[in-house]
Amino acid sequence: MDNTFMPREDLDRLRRREAELLIRLKKMKRRMNETHELDTLALHVKLFEEAQQELRRVQEKLTGAATE
Repeated sequence: MDNTFMPREDLDRLRRREAELLIRLKKMKRRMNETHELDTLALHVKLFEEAQQELRRVQEKLTGAATE
């Protein structure tokens, strides 16, 4: 993605998504700590890792836009 220009709407959308992901990760982490069944825990771990990866991508885009 070309980071020379990112419209304000895109930045706002990315920031909202970042906030949603951070909240989601926090909730998932709490549920993982409360879960004791292995199959459920495995699913939570997978979802948690996917959310972390998406958060990383969003933050990289925001960082690239901020350095302009």
